[in-house]
Amino acid sequence: MEFERDYYAVLGIPPDAGERTIKRAYRQLARRYHPDTSVEKDAADRFHEIQEAYGLLIDPQQRAVYDKWRERQGLDGLSALVLRVTPSQSALPCLGESQALYVLLELYASQKVESKRLPLNLCLILDRSTSMRGARLQQVKEAARHIVDQMTEGDVLSLVLFSDRAEVVLPGQRGLDKPAALAAITGIRADGGTEILQGLELGLQEVQRYAGSSIEQINHMILLTDGQTYGDEEGCLSLAKLAGERRIPITTMGIGSDWNDQLLDQMANLSGALSGAIYIDSSAKIAKVFHDLIHGLGSIYAHNLTLSIHMAEGVLLQEAFRIAPQISPLRLTDNAVALGSLEKQQPQAMMLELLVKSEKPGEHRLLHVDIEGEVPALGKQPARAQHTLTMTFDAELDRRTPVPPDIVSAMGKLTIYKMQERAMDEIEQGQIDAAVDRLKTMATRLLNLGEAELARAALLEAGRLAHTGALSAEGRKQIRYGTRGLTILPKEVRYD
Repeated sequence: MEFERDYYAVLGIPPDAGERTIKRAYRQLARRYHPDTSVEKDAADRFHEIQEAYGLLIDPQQRAVYDKWRERQGLDGLSALVLRVTPSQSALPCLGESQALYVLLELYASQKVESKRLPLNLCLILDRSTSMRGARLQQVKEAARHIVDQMTEGDVLSLVLFSDRAEVVLPGQRGLDKPAALAAITGIRADGGTEILQGLELGLQEVQRYAGSSIEQINHMILLTDGQTYGDEEGCLSLAKLAGERRIPITTMGIGSDWNDQLLDQMANLSGALSGAIYIDSSAKIAKVFHDLIHGLGSIYAHNLTLSIHMAEGVLLQEAFRIAPQISPLRLTDNAVALGSLEKQQPQAMMLELLVKSEKPGEHRLLHVDIEGEVPALGKQPARAQHTLTMTFDAELDRRTPVPPDIVSAMGKLTIYKMQERAMDEIEQGQIDAAVDRLKTMATRLLNLGEAELARAALLEAGRLAHTGALSAEGRKQIRYGTRGLTILPKEVRYD
């Protein structure tokens, strides 16, 4: 007998759960997802899934058969996704008024599940306009050659070049002809203007030829440019959204300072890429950026991840941010947001800011977190991690406990990121003096974190802004993308 679901994950219980735990979990979930009363858009499907899980696990004979199957599949006692939830307080006082609570979510790949490198279906979309001539183009060629060297027999690699027209110089095929690929790269010459849309259209066509519906493959596009595209911005955004709907993320990269960071950020986000555009401030860094990206794609453990957050009555979600691997806002739709992919050795971390109304003394449920995605190493069954956060309200609590160090660290860096965003908004609104003061304060905080280079850039731009009323293109990008990288370091995010 074969099973399609992890029924323990459906109910959010461990494999050794007793009958009482199974019944309690079923009652809680059935109330939340009953189609007659639930406001969840997928309530009927989830309710059917919950009933199916309960019916099997509550029956000793069926459960025994299922447990045997799990054991044969190597899933016994195994959770493919590990979710760690840390609130900023272990208990809250009964104040009679609403109060803020921060919750850190950390998502890891299970170290007990052996992951495998999935085949890549990759398209490089490279700017070959006149401005790329010289060192930039030579470094791009070297980086592209490195990618060719990393391709295996099952990978697909295609290459699209664009300027004011686009062409496919290396059509994708399974089993890469490496000499032909290297020859195509060597033949790249710089000429013409910059029109991104044409290159993007051809790139998407190439990836779609081999995309299929298999979860056992990574479909991805890499777009690199050093200039502004003109007149086709809306088309680029529409195509990026289409790529996202087809689960083909686009990593966008900008070299130097003369490219549209807002456009490339939006394209990356609409396509479902993990963060916004990548800023490359010098040609010498191109090869490393490409190397790190290909290494990351090759170590993807889970993809198509979705985070769902269900708040109890009286709990409001004020803000949500991803804080690792980079800082970026999370915008939930119907209480859910796509998280993209999870690498084996690179956890994702999210910070939630809640506004919690006061409750009577005792333990109260605040929210339920559900993360679901595909782990190819486990086959077709979806992987899930769940956690219900409860909090004790204490009428006798006269002081709060110390905030956990991980949250203190994350909040400090997130505050700097927000200050940068606010300063950029103030500049757009003509509030120059306020923006100058904010950049100076940000520089001080960066120095306290040991980020001397970024602090220096913020101070230089504060002075330039005060004298000219504008930031330099280079300084603006350095500050904007530098503050995104102020994330929790791997040594700070740890496994239990």
